[in-house]
Amino acid sequence: MKQLVGDVLLLNRHTGEFEPARVVREIDENNFADFEQRWRPTLEHRRADFDNHRAAAAGNAQDSHWDWVGKAKDARRAMGQETFAVECDGHTQGLMLVDLTRFARLDPHMGRELVYIELLASAPWNRHRTVAGPKYKGAGRILIATAISLSVDEGFEGRIALHSLTQAESWYRDEAGFTDVEFDHLKKMRYFEMTAAQAAAFVENQENP
Repeated sequence: MKQLVGDVLLLNRHTGEFEPARVVREIDENNFADFEQRWRPTLEHRRADFDNHRAAAAGNAQDSHWDWVGKAKDARRAMGQETFAVECDGHTQGLMLVDLTRFARLDPHMGRELVYIELLASAPWNRHRTVAGPKYKGAGRILIATAISLSVDEGFEGRIALHSLTQAESWYRDEAGFTDVEFDHLKKMRYFEMTAAQAAAFVENQENP
C-alpha cells in the first residue's frame, strides 16, 4: 500500500520558485498512469530521434525501454525490493526501484549489506537534452537521499550502490560523490558505491546546499 515517506521541495526552473512535493513508498496506479500516458510517449518519441544506443544516451533517452509498471508489480511480490516516487504538481516527477539484498564491494565495508538502486529516473520533462526547457530540478537527489535514509533505517549505515547510465556517470562521480568502483562487463555499465561517510556528506550537502 502506498505510504507517505515525507514532504520535500522541488525547484521549478521556469518560475525560480520551490514547490511542495512529496516522496511516497510503493508506487500505485496513479504513478503507473503517469508513466504510461506521460513518460513513455515522450521518451519513445525522443528515442526515435536517434539511430543507436550511444546517440540515445547523449539525448538522455537511453532508458526509454524501462518498464516501470512491470518492475513495480514484480517488486510488490518480491522480498527485499521497494519502489519510491517523487510527486509534485499532481504528477510523478521521479521514480526509483531499490533492492535490499545486495552487498558492498568497497573496503572496508566489503560484503556488508547496502541498498542497491536498481532503477532511478526523473520525468522526461525534467531532463536536459530531452526537452528544451526542463521544469523541475532535484527529483534525482531527493530519491538518492531517500535510498540513503532507507539504508540507515535498515541498519546499513547509509551505504548505497548503483550501475549508471552513460550520460549520468560524471554526475554520480563528481556531483553526488559516489566512488566509481569499476566497469561491470556483465552489465556493460559502470558500477558506483557510496560509503557511509559519503552518504553522510551527501545528506549534509542536501540540507546545507
